[in-house]
Amino acid sequence: MNDNPPNSVEVPRVAIDWYRSAPWWRLASQSVGISWRASHLLLCALALIATHWITSISFLAFKPELADTPASWVQPSRPLPAIAPFPQDAYRWVSEMGRKRVMATEKETASKDEVVDSAPWYPFAPDSYVQVWRRLVSYPYQAVEALTLRRGAYLLFNFLAVLAIWAFVGGCLSRRSIQELGTQITSPWTDTVRLVSKRWLSIMWAIAMPIALILVCSLLFMLVGWLSNIPAVGPWIAGLLLLPLVVLSVALGWCACVSIIGFPLSTSAIVCEKQADAFDGISRAAAYTFQRPVTLILAVIAAEWIGHFAGGIVSIVVNTGFSILARAFSVGSFHTVLNLGTFFDAWIACFVPLVVTAFGFSFFWTASSAIYLLLRRDVDHTLFDMIDMDAPVPAKPLPQLAPPPEAPASPDGQ
Repeated sequence: MNDNPPNSVEVPRVAIDWYRSAPWWRLASQSVGISWRASHLLLCALALIATHWITSISFLAFKPELADTPASWVQPSRPLPAIAPFPQDAYRWVSEMGRKRVMATEKETASKDEVVDSAPWYPFAPDSYVQVWRRLVSYPYQAVEALTLRRGAYLLFNFLAVLAIWAFVGGCLSRRSIQELGTQITSPWTDTVRLVSKRWLSIMWAIAMPIALILVCSLLFMLVGWLSNIPAVGPWIAGLLLLPLVVLSVALGWCACVSIIGFPLSTSAIVCEKQADAFDGISRAAAYTFQRPVTLILAVIAAEWIGHFAGGIVSIVVNTGFSILARAFSVGSFHTVLNLGTFFDAWIACFVPLVVTAFGFSFFWTASSAIYLLLRRDVDHTLFDMIDMDAPVPAKPLPQLAPPPEAPASPDGQ
């Protein structure tokens, strides 16, 4: 019998554990927080500055054809508007303070005391997930468009520089993101740098190996094209050689897809799996890409939208804070906004787009790590926390136990 009164009966509450029923939800929700870390933003900002300097120097050294200026890495490549309560351009506050603003559609009726605004006062948001993806793979495939000697040398140099910088940065961010997403443990930077330094060449070679194979096959096609210039028999020889080589184009397309689509997955594989090398990264990237294409597409779409809204919030925070700072500085300096000289003006004005762009790259590597864990779980049925922890020192042996004391002898000698 139940001795408790009826009023004390408790009905069990049933709640849905979203982390268990939808394992992708925890990875998606934590990716934004990890990307916003100050250390991750600083590392991406330094890498963006280094990449921008190297590409600018190579542009001056090689002077490539069909290129006006090198792409800017310290600001978003395609500034998307992000609604904010304050304007982006703080310099315009000085000359326009106290004057009525009108839109460009009202230009005909604007008086001399009114400022014609040709565009809304929106700050620019960071590049989306796919746009960062395109920026990182742009150099090796731009040479195909119009290949010349100087342009090829310029793009090859930039590709090697971008590969060296972002293989290390992407490896560090992927390693820390995978450890935190999979095991809920934040790895020290010293351990992260040590592991990525040991596998840095493997990360670079996993990305460059498919591209190197494509270049070798392209030389073969160039040789066939050169044979076609032989008078009379050249076109026949080239045609007969191209018939079997056309089948090779399928393999070239497969290699290109592995290098373009799979490079963030191969990076995550090398820093995640135990004693992984370049071949492990390429094989896992190819397997996850072609065995689960629908899962990959849905994950990329989710990362694109999450990064868009999260990037808008980051843009609002950074631009609003900088706008407040600039306006306060302008009032204290008698309306000379940041008029400190060319050098200081350039670096101060570069701060907002640099931080915003750094978030886009940081989120790209964190979201790619989450996508890798999801694909690995779907294909290999591997738990999220199955990660190579790479212990720096071997485990200490157990202490030796003292031998048990001898029992005293009995009086009867037994």
